Amino acid sequence: MNFSKLRHRIIFLRPTDMISNSMGEAVPRYKPYKPYLPLPLQMEDDCVYLAIDDDGNAILLDKNNELIAHHMAIKEYSVAAYVMPMSGREYEESQKLRAETTYKISTRYFSGISQENRILYNNRELDIISVLDLGERHEELQIIAAERSIKTAQSFDSGDYDG
Repeated sequence: MNFSKLRHRIIFLRPTDMISNSMGEAVPRYKPYKPYLPLPLQMEDDCVYLAIDDDGNAILLDKNNELIAHHMAIKEYSVAAYVMPMSGREYEESQKLRAETTYKISTRYFSGISQENRILYNNRELDIISVLDLGERHEELQIIAAERSIKTAQSFDSGDYDG
């Protein structure tokens, strides 16, 4: 793996619990985590969750609904990666034009990264489409991810907090 290419910072997000959205549907809530720490150490961290701001950008909020500064989140949760846009396309869905951008992300190997996780990259929420352990040597992961055109992150309401 060419580590000099890892010039971007990404944050892995893991679903933690289910909350009710404005329509009463149960949806997962996503929390940033450090993939290189054992799971019990990750969950005892401060309660920080994924949300969407008024401009549609993915942001991180704490349990008091206060914004976590982007540079603080990068320092606390991010890992080095190489992010390269692969393709962009537009298609019509239900009489609306929908844009989709696909990214190829290379990073060092972390166990436990799967399609149920998401990635936060430059205030963009990415769905993981596939995860490949290149060469099956546990050295490098190649992740294919698509930018979410429909925002699904939930704003944190202290009344919904279980912990």
